[in-house]
Amino acid sequence: MSKLQQPTGILNEGDQLRAHLAECERALASLDAQRAQALLRNAAEAHRLLDKLRAAGADVRAEAARWQTVTERMVKDAERIVNAAGGTRSFVALRSQVAPQLDEPWWALEAIVAARRRRLIRQAIAGFAILAAIGLVGFLLRDVLFPPNPVGDAIFAAQSALQQGDVSRALQAIEEGLQAAPNHPTLLTWKGTLLDARNDPAATAILAAARAGMGERDYLLERSQVNLLLGRYERVVADMTYAIERFADPADAYMMRATALEQQGNLPQAIRDLEAAAAIAERIGNDALFATARVRMGMLLQVAPALSLTPAP
Repeated sequence: MSKLQQPTGILNEGDQLRAHLAECERALASLDAQRAQALLRNAAEAHRLLDKLRAAGADVRAEAARWQTVTERMVKDAERIVNAAGGTRSFVALRSQVAPQLDEPWWALEAIVAARRRRLIRQAIAGFAILAAIGLVGFLLRDVLFPPNPVGDAIFAAQSALQQGDVSRALQAIEEGLQAAPNHPTLLTWKGTLLDARNDPAATAILAAARAGMGERDYLLERSQVNLLLGRYERVVADMTYAIERFADPADAYMMRATALEQQGNLPQAIRDLEAAAAIAERIGNDALFATARVRMGMLLQVAPALSLTPAP
């Protein structure tokens, strides 16, 4: 295996490790065929040196943190790295040449790429089949299956508007729903939360009426759903933390908080929340929520495979 030439200033294996880490970071910042090859060689050598120094009792906590960031980035950019190396065959040949005995998730990047592609294909096929079936049934039984639903229609229109960043259109959709159902607590929660996002003083009374009409737990969950769409993640975390502390079996609150934490970039805590949600759902027999939590947790672990989990409180 070829090694880095040691420039002036590299005195020991700790310096060598830091040099290899720096080369990995440079390669990841601007990938091409040459840098992809350098990335693999430096990554293999950094892995070897880090294990060796740990075994010798050296304090490599700072280097270990840098190394975790490098491997997470390699997994995230797996397809880009494989393509830069010349495709799957070229990447596998290069990987086998550099360190054929190395067995780490971040090393077999072609397997990660293949798994992601298979998952996308399966999702696309399943999605097309489901849409076709729903479309056929909906067409044949549209009057029976889809009676007028002003509340559902208003919320759906508001969700679509918020996904496009249009708060005014979302508020208009909710107002139209309230014309048909003036005291519906879900619509009031939506209206109050949207107005609160605009710092409208009328929001306080509207939200109080909504809370009284639907109960504290459902109210907090619904308000958090709106705040998620508004990008007010800190409010979602606060509301769901309160719900987790106050209510029994708060699997739904853990799920909602995990979504907000993921959007904030706090993947370790998001994974722990999903783990807690799955445990509660399994205990109370909610199979659908259990499966959803486990799938989402698996997806996040693919993004951050090196994260160390501890049981959630």
